[in-house]
Amino acid sequence: MDCEGAAAAEIYRLPEECVAYAISMTTPGDACHSSAVSPAFRAAADSDAVWDSFLPPDHAAILARADDGVAAAGECASKKDLFARLCGRPVLLDDATMSFGLDRRSGAKCVMLSARALSIAWGDDPSRWRWTPGLPGSRFPEVAELLDVCWLEITGKLQLSLLSPATTYAAYLVYSFADYTTGLECNIGMPTPMATVTVVSGAGGTTSRPPAAAAAATTTTTTEQHKICLQHMGEEETIMHRQELVIRLRKAFGRTVRFDPDMDIRCPRPRDGGGGGCGWREVELGEFAVPAAGGEDGVVEVSFKEETGRWKTGLIVQGIELRPKCTSKLIKLDS
Repeated sequence: MDCEGAAAAEIYRLPEECVAYAISMTTPGDACHSSAVSPAFRAAADSDAVWDSFLPPDHAAILARADDGVAAAGECASKKDLFARLCGRPVLLDDATMSFGLDRRSGAKCVMLSARALSIAWGDDPSRWRWTPGLPGSRFPEVAELLDVCWLEITGKLQLSLLSPATTYAAYLVYSFADYTTGLECNIGMPTPMATVTVVSGAGGTTSRPPAAAAAATTTTTTEQHKICLQHMGEEETIMHRQELVIRLRKAFGRTVRFDPDMDIRCPRPRDGGGGGCGWREVELGEFAVPAAGGEDGVVEVSFKEETGRWKTGLIVQGIELRPKCTSKLIKLDS
């Protein structure tokens, strides 16, 4: 037997606990792939010890706040099943104002704030906004439907401690349109809405500290801002936004007005699993980094503003979702 074969044979003789520990130091995708190595590896890779390490340390406390947390945990025969359940069907928290799930690739937390959890300008004025029972494909029992405003502003806040440390997140506005939508078009040369993502960490957090420690702590604020397109006229419009384009409007007296292209504008895309024929879509508002665990408290604030003065109708807001930015390949948990 060559050296490589001998080493493989030695691996198969390892106790299951040792194999499980080694697999728990990898990723959910690696655990699924390793289960195909041998029956012994499959038993280790499917063990509760492995998948408990992929679940957030505070998942039990979070599920205790969930509207259906007991049912979600009770219907799962193993930690792997619970992981898959949270990846495929996030649970609702705090009277359906927030949802909690997991990213299938990394196991990082995914949180979505419902429209009820957001601060919406004029949201309590029934002549401006209407609260509608959850539409097909909506995660929450009700959504906010815009009736008539000229000033659109939506803001959401979340403690960084509710997200996974040492992770880069992106914030997405999840929305749809009613049949009578007006004033939200995004055409070349027209003013665009703005999205801002601000993270205040350190002393700006809300966790209590001793006075001396609070005085010594520093506050760090980072802000990212982007132009947003909610509604464009098809794929050609998206391409036009991203290409070098010059539009010249010639007036009778010969003056040329030049509109330079905006290469940074964020355009919408259909939302995965929207279903129900409601046409749910999402647009990325910006990204931010959650510091590594080690003492930093903080808050992330995501805001979306449209202040062009145009009267707007027909926007349907489901919420703002915060989920990790991942580039790794999607995995199947039933492998």
